[in-house]
Amino acid sequence: MQQQVSIQPATKADFAAIAHLQAESYACAYRSSLPPYYIKDRLHADVLDSWMRCKLAKRDIVLVAKQPETNILVGFISVWCRPQPFIDNLHCHPSCTGQGIGTQLLRAAFQKLLAQGEDSVSLSVLVSNDRARKLYLRLGAQIHKRQREKLFGHPVEVEILTWHALNCQKMAI
Repeated sequence: MQQQVSIQPATKADFAAIAHLQAESYACAYRSSLPPYYIKDRLHADVLDSWMRCKLAKRDIVLVAKQPETNILVGFISVWCRPQPFIDNLHCHPSCTGQGIGTQLLRAAFQKLLAQGEDSVSLSVLVSNDRARKLYLRLGAQIHKRQREKLFGHPVEVEILTWHALNCQKMAI
């Protein structure tokens, strides 16, 4: 079932709500990758601090998905174009996963990237985040490589996925 949402550019006023949603998403999706004490004691503060210090570059894209009737944030995507496009975050509220919001956000970001003259974008996804990995691969991403990274100082195993053609048929842009 696809939930219809309003997708619009984020404003600085959205950043606190974005941080809260991201921390809630991390707490659910990464509970096997981050230590429980970190999720309980530090995660929310670290994510909020990251967003409060965030300075967007001119070509960066941050889009929010809100419920049309309530204007409540249910998802967001952030794409840093410094210089190559990289999806830093794509999160939906845990109660809204599987409702097509992530796909809608990806499509909207891809359209903006195409308008900026870009034709590819990458992201890193935790190997343990099987649901997200399957979504990206179903939507045309290709596995580039696997590597170790740090997530808030904690080592994690990730795959770098890349869309080499943003107007690919699978995304139906």
